Amino acid sequence: MLANTPQHATRFTNQHNKQRFSILSLSLATSVLLTGCGGDWQNWFETEKVTAEYLGQPENAEQLTEYVAKASTNKKRIRMTGSGHSASDVAITTEALLTPERLNKPLSLNTDSLKMPDPQLVRVQSGIKVADLNSYLDKNGLALQNMGGYDGQTIAGVMMTATHGSGLAYGPMADQIVSLQMVVDGGRMVQIEPRNGITNPAKFKGYLEENKKIPVQLIQDDDAYNAARVSIGSMGIVYAVVLKADRKFWLREVRTTTTWSELTKPDGKLTRLLNGLPVNVEGNSPEHWELQYSPYLNKDNDHTFLITERYRTYTPLPEQQPLERGKPGTDFLSTLLTLRPVGTTAAGFLDLFPSLAKTLLESTLDAQQDDNFTNVSYKVFNVGVVNHTAALATETAFNINQTIPAIERSFVIAEQQFNAGRVHSAPVAIRFVKQTDALIAMQNGQNSMFMEIIGLRDSKTIKNLLVNYQQTFLSEFKARPHWGLDLNLLTQESQARALYPSWDRWKVQYQRFNSTGTFDGKITDRLGISIRPRP
Repeated sequence: MLANTPQHATRFTNQHNKQRFSILSLSLATSVLLTGCGGDWQNWFETEKVTAEYLGQPENAEQLTEYVAKASTNKKRIRMTGSGHSASDVAITTEALLTPERLNKPLSLNTDSLKMPDPQLVRVQSGIKVADLNSYLDKNGLALQNMGGYDGQTIAGVMMTATHGSGLAYGPMADQIVSLQMVVDGGRMVQIEPRNGITNPAKFKGYLEENKKIPVQLIQDDDAYNAARVSIGSMGIVYAVVLKADRKFWLREVRTTTTWSELTKPDGKLTRLLNGLPVNVEGNSPEHWELQYSPYLNKDNDHTFLITERYRTYTPLPEQQPLERGKPGTDFLSTLLTLRPVGTTAAGFLDLFPSLAKTLLESTLDAQQDDNFTNVSYKVFNVGVVNHTAALATETAFNINQTIPAIERSFVIAEQQFNAGRVHSAPVAIRFVKQTDALIAMQNGQNSMFMEIIGLRDSKTIKNLLVNYQQTFLSEFKARPHWGLDLNLLTQESQARALYPSWDRWKVQYQRFNSTGTFDGKITDRLGISIRPRP
C-alpha cells in the first residue's frame, strides 16, 4: 500500500494532557484511567478526529495489561491506534485510546521454548515502526520478506489491516507474523499461534519473557491465529509479535512506460501474469511487479501505464541515492509537493483548471522511468519522499480474475467524474498479492489485484471522487475495501459477510476474546457487531 503519510502522523491537540501523562507513574495513571488525561486525537489524513476520555502511551507490558484490566472493570472501551495512517475509523474509540509510540523496541526471543531454532525469527513490540524494524533487521543481516511503499506505519498497524506489498509470491505483511502476544478482556495476556506453531507446548514457560509476573496463555489454534493477526483491532491489543524474516537482500528496480493495448494483447505482460505465466517472454521475470496508470486517454487514444519491475538478489548491489531514482529532478519535484502550501496551491489549481490533470498524470508517469535503480530491499520498496505529500487515498481488492474489467471500468468512471469537474491528481496504482488464510484480510481465499486511487488532500473534489469509485466497485464487483483506506464504506454486517466467506468464523473468535465488549470501537459500531453497543 502506498500510504502517503509522514512519519509522525498522530496529532494530539491537547498538549497539556499529553505532557501530564508522561510524568504519571503507573499506579497514578491507572487510578485516573478514564477520569482524566483526555484529549483530542486526529489521524494524518484528517478524516478522523476523536475526543477521547483518556489518552495514554503504555511503555511496557505491565502498563498495557493494567490499562486493559482497568477498562474491563469499568466497562469502558479501550483501543490502540497505529501511527494514524488509516483514513477510516478502524483504530479509534472515544473512551480509552492508547497510542504505540513507546512500545517500539526489539525484544528477546526465548529460543528454549521453540520446536526448532531459527535465526530468522525476530520478536519486537507491536508499536515499532516499519522503518525502525528495517534498520534493526538490516544490522542483523535480515530483511522483511516484503513490504508496502511506505515505512511509517507500526508493525501491528500493518498487520491489523492486512497492508501489503506487491508480488504474487507474497501475501499481506500479516503473513510474516508467526506468533503474537495480545492482551484480551480482563487484562489477560495470550500468545496465539497456528496449530503447528513455532512454540513447543511442553517447554512453554507460561509467563512473559521480560516480566515473569505476567502470566501468558499459549493458544495454538488455526482459527484464533487467522482471526487475530488481521482483526481490525477488535480482539485485543497486541503487545509483541514474532515474525519470520528473510536474509538481507537487494533489489534492482526497472521502470518503463507502455500502453494498455500492449499490456493486454494476447502475449502482453498483464495477460501473461493473469494466465499464470512469467511476465517476461524472454529473460528473467521480476519477483515484484506492479503498475501505475492514467485513467485518461493519451494523445494516441490509448492509456499510458508505468510498469515497475523489481528483481531480488542476495548478492550485494550498488546502493544508489534517492536522487538517482527516475529522471533527473523527479525527487526534487516530489519534495515540493510535500510542502503543504505548494500542495494546497496545486490542489486548488486543478480544481480551477481540471483539464490540466491529464497532462499532469502523463508527466508524472514519464518522470518515473528508470532503467536501473538498486539498493537494499527496504530502500527500494519505500517509494520515497512522495509519501509525505498531503494526500487522501482509497484502496480496493479485486479477485485477480477481475483485473482487466476493473481497470477498464476505472477508465469509464474517470471520464464521468472528469465531466463533473472531479479529477485525478495522481496516477492510479495496481498491485498483485497472494491469497492468505487470515479470515478477514482483503486477500482471504483469493489472489488479489489491489487498486489504489490517490489524490491531493486539499482538493475540494477528491473525497467525492474516491467515494464514487468505492461505491461502484463494491456494487458491481463485490470488491473488498481496504480496512484502513475505505472511508467507512461498509455500514452493516451483512455487507462484510457477503464479502468474506470466513466472516462468521472470524466473528466467533472476535466474541471469544472480546467477550464483554472491551475492544469495541467506532468500526464495530459502524458494522453493527459491537458486543456492548453505545446509545
